[in-house]
Amino acid sequence: MTLALALSCLLCASSAAAQTASALPEISPSERHGAFVSAVGRRAALLGTDGGQFEAWVYPLKILRDLHLRFHVDGRTLPAEPLARTVITRPQSSTIVYSYGPFQVRETLFVPIHEPGAIITFDIRTERPLEIEVAFKSDLQLEWPADLGPSHLSWDSEHRAFQFNAQNYPYVALVGSPTTRDSKLEKDSDDESSFLLGVTERGADKKLVCIAASLKGRDDAAGTYDRLIHTTGPLMAEATNYYSDYLRHTLNIDVPDAEIRRAYDWARINLLQGMVDNPLVGTSLIAGYGVSDEKRRPGFDWFFGRDALWTSLALDSEGDFADARTALAFLPKYQRADGKIPHEVPQSATLVPWFEDYPYGYAAADATPLFLIAMCDYVQSSGDVPFARQEWENIWRAYNF
Repeated sequence: MTLALALSCLLCASSAAAQTASALPEISPSERHGAFVSAVGRRAALLGTDGGQFEAWVYPLKILRDLHLRFHVDGRTLPAEPLARTVITRPQSSTIVYSYGPFQVRETLFVPIHEPGAIITFDIRTERPLEIEVAFKSDLQLEWPADLGPSHLSWDSEHRAFQFNAQNYPYVALVGSPTTRDSKLEKDSDDESSFLLGVTERGADKKLVCIAASLKGRDDAAGTYDRLIHTTGPLMAEATNYYSDYLRHTLNIDVPDAEIRRAYDWARINLLQGMVDNPLVGTSLIAGYGVSDEKRRPGFDWFFGRDALWTSLALDSEGDFADARTALAFLPKYQRADGKIPHEVPQSATLVPWFEDYPYGYAAADATPLFLIAMCDYVQSSGDVPFARQEWENIWRAYNF
């Protein structure tokens, strides 16, 4: 597929997705205060602030930090942060609107539901030649406590992308754009690398940046990278339908106060966005999102026993029995021999002797009685007695503990 055709498909699919998205809730605060902004899927996340600085994760890898923009116009280089005027948050994406004199740029952060990567699109309107520069600091690492060791940053001319390689693992990430015309590579992770997206002479234009990663090697990462570029529109439509279907099929409320209805809808979406697929550890509910900055733990984006169990009660109440069952099935995988349910399972737990060498895995006992309470609530709410029979040995061990 040619780039022109890919961008044309993106515009058509985006228009179709916009019609479906009209019923989805939206947040657009009138004032900015350095608030947290994110875009998340089940396998990846972009986490940052409303000034436009972000870090990228493809579980369990952190790829980069301090991703931000610079605008080149009229012979000047303008940092993007002071030009960020508005943030529009939707379930499927977050958009930051930058505006200055002759131009406006809408940066949309999007993470597909099931892909190990992220897409950033730029809708440009300008009266003068404008070029966007994307800058970042390389930070290829595993989520704490596993250690990736040395990593290497290079330029992949075939994909017009930076390639991140782990020295001791087959882990690879690609970050770039099909329109990249120039790049600056810095080997030191404390220094910024950057790339230019090509000049928009005048009028309306669209650019995109793709981030992809793989635990299997370069070919797999490159396959994901190409897929993200050429199916951006369909992936956006899929995400919009994913959230629309979820709101339609879980419990709705009808109250006179529109703000209460919107808050309830966002609460359901937030629960759904807590479901994370980790190819090494499994699928369950994480406890929350937040930036890690120069550290290696993004907020509470790892698996806690009691947080998942409390959340499962809410999932039961709204009728999301599939995700409640997934969360309940995850914890017995790491149940201690004496029946104790795990307190904490990081996203890199299988790469280190987590339960043997660290004190946190079973640090608290409250997840064990909560497991019994949550299992009972799930079975009574859903009628899924076969699941209780399937898990009976684990339930009995937890009861005895």
